[in-house]
Amino acid sequence: MHARGGAVGDGRAPLPSSAPSLTDVPAIGSWLVLGMGALVASTIGGVAGFGGGAIMIPLLAWTMGTKATVPVLTVTMLLGNAARVWFSRREIDARVVVAFLAAAVPASVAGALLYTHIESAGVSRMIGGFMLLSVPLRRGILGRGVRVGLRHFPLIGAAFGFLSALVGSVGPIMSPFFLGYGLRKGAYLATDSLCTVGAYIPRGIVFGRYNLLTASTMAVGLYLGIVMVAGAWTGRRLVERMSERVFLYVIDGLLVAFGLQFLIWPAR
Repeated sequence: MHARGGAVGDGRAPLPSSAPSLTDVPAIGSWLVLGMGALVASTIGGVAGFGGGAIMIPLLAWTMGTKATVPVLTVTMLLGNAARVWFSRREIDARVVVAFLAAAVPASVAGALLYTHIESAGVSRMIGGFMLLSVPLRRGILGRGVRVGLRHFPLIGAAFGFLSALVGSVGPIMSPFFLGYGLRKGAYLATDSLCTVGAYIPRGIVFGRYNLLTASTMAVGLYLGIVMVAGAWTGRRLVERMSERVFLYVIDGLLVAFGLQFLIWPAR
């Protein structure tokens, strides 16, 4: 590990004991694996609005260590989600974004501060269980005609901001609520992605303050984020050719797959 902290009076918080090192740069082969994984992950994310981060978690843990995973994902998913916002920008539901971020931003800061001190495996397993339950939850919400209202999104945003800062990716557990509100396809993808971008920015600021965003994590995050722009474009093209019924089936399948991943291979 490199020397801890910065110069006296530089205004930066001390480096946590488990923070990633400046020397934790992947080998050439690992760069290729990460790039291919990011392309697949962002294509899936471009179709379903989630899943990119969940796919990248084990790959990042393997190449850079578990503690670097969430900081790298913060940079990566900022770029990947920003691309999805741009490709579907005309379909954003601004009221949902405002209501969501009103609570997501402070909750994201709180979760990021907690992340600097704890391990996240237990929280990750709980999220995996919720993801599996979210399939019947979404079907129950839609099947019974229950509609998620705008007033529910501050609570949804608070849960997303806090938990995503701990385990890196909880986008799948948000999908039943956005879908229950009535968002579909481009509107769902753009609104969900803009909410994610807004919640990730303050998290990144906290990680920078606590030296979890090092030169190596920033470099890998930017590299993967650029790759994800191409995947986001591909996913958007697929969504345009997909019926609403198939779209919902794809989301259910991914929820089950990533729920099992979080249970079997939790973020640590």
